[in-house]
Amino acid sequence: MLLPAPPPPPALIITGADLWVDDGKVAEAKRGWALVVRKGKIAAIGEAEKLLKAQAGVEQVVLPGGTLLPGLIEGHAHVESLGALARKVDLAGCRSLEEALTRVKAWAERNPGGWIEGRGWDQNRWPGKAFPTAIQLDSVTGGRPAVMTRVDGHALWANSSAMKVAGLGPGTQAPAGGQILRDGAGAPTGLLVDAAQQLVLRSMPAPGPQERSQRLLAGMRILQSHGFTAVADMGVDREALSLYRKLQGEGRLPIRVFAYLAHDPKLMLSELKGRRGAGTAIFQVQGVKFFLDGALGSRGARLLEPYADQPGQLGLWVTEPAKVEQGAAVTLRAGYQPAIHAIGDAANRMALELLERARRKAPRSLHPRIEHAQIVAPEDAARFGPLGIVASIQPVHCTSDHSWTPARLGPSRVEEAFPWRRFLQGGALLAFGSDAPVEDPNPFYGLASAETRQDPEGQPPGGFLPAQNLTRAESLRGFTWGNGQALGRKDLGVLKAGAVADLLWVQAPLGELPPSELRKLRPGRMWLDGRERPLEGR
Repeated sequence: MLLPAPPPPPALIITGADLWVDDGKVAEAKRGWALVVRKGKIAAIGEAEKLLKAQAGVEQVVLPGGTLLPGLIEGHAHVESLGALARKVDLAGCRSLEEALTRVKAWAERNPGGWIEGRGWDQNRWPGKAFPTAIQLDSVTGGRPAVMTRVDGHALWANSSAMKVAGLGPGTQAPAGGQILRDGAGAPTGLLVDAAQQLVLRSMPAPGPQERSQRLLAGMRILQSHGFTAVADMGVDREALSLYRKLQGEGRLPIRVFAYLAHDPKLMLSELKGRRGAGTAIFQVQGVKFFLDGALGSRGARLLEPYADQPGQLGLWVTEPAKVEQGAAVTLRAGYQPAIHAIGDAANRMALELLERARRKAPRSLHPRIEHAQIVAPEDAARFGPLGIVASIQPVHCTSDHSWTPARLGPSRVEEAFPWRRFLQGGALLAFGSDAPVEDPNPFYGLASAETRQDPEGQPPGGFLPAQNLTRAESLRGFTWGNGQALGRKDLGVLKAGAVADLLWVQAPLGELPPSELRKLRPGRMWLDGRERPLEGR
């Protein structure tokens, strides 16, 4: 049962900070401006002196300098997985196999009994860059089953006990859209790619509703602590959907959630028959998430030509393109938004082609999205804009992957990687996210990555393919106006009269701050629907 709506928040006039005003074309920090909030919306914006005279008696909030922004929008995250990280072995940033094993062992000793689960390893950071094996994981897990998910979520490292529980052996066949790595004798090594991960994961004890609800709340609070007032949650299953609605009814959602359903025909049938919400609700179903290919790091991204560092390997179709096209067409006709995971250049070309066909049957639909769009042939990057397809990108992927991307693609194709400037030149809309928990959700890391295409250590010198760098205004737009437009919400992610009063204040002049200082920024204050919200976890 829904709780009664709370009384409207008091009218406010907020002064003292620069206002970041962006209409999608020109952005600037307006010094000496203020905004008025009434009934959860921005009622007026303009010169502070004039507004103060016109709004006598209205409660005033005086900020000590800094910048007032629209509330940031996380354009692509996995909320429950982010919230579950605290209960797993954290393998992010490990520089060697030995370091990863040491962390697994320490976690197992602190948490006796049951499965050992972890996430975040990346063999490309390790000497030799070889995939790990079950035997290596056995050395620190004993007889307990253990599974460690790769940083991108597209490969699973299982130990011998986990494979035994799952019945995985030399005769096990990989499912469509998956791969089982094998040794010279044909036995599984413990490394499972994309769809093959489910061979083991389906044998794990499933978390109950209470645990899943706690994970969702934890994930949202983490995002809120970083300055996000809204998130596009990609790949929500039936139970998570039910839990979100329960939390909404209890008034417990700390930020807005735009849910993209998992590609489940039964779930789509039940959910897409209703009309998509027209307002900016605290929770709503926005669309459906589809997978075309895997990830570049595990060589599952589908390429037009074989991998330069593994001749003969083109990558995977995680889902048959015909099934994705059918699902995308159904989603568009129902008035919802398809979001298609495509990383390799073949997958991006396929996504463009099938979405172009699907949109002919639903010409007035929401703009479809291609998620990640990492490796894109120049002629295809130029098609996003004319076709009205959103490029949903995560800038931190570029700065995490720059050191090994050239080896995967070779010198003739490396220019296809992360073509952000090329998207803009073709008129495409950019929507920014982090893909958390694949990457750190901190949006200021994302902004620094977009501007410099360098990692926190300043590598590579000059940036990775620096011709594709974005400006400060373009980068901030990706987390604000761009995401609002991508969601079909012209009143979200922008400071203007009539917009939703989702606001974020940072104690820094964002228009002047050098890129080297961006990663040090932290949110200061936040408002959602005109009500100030505590920054959870701060």
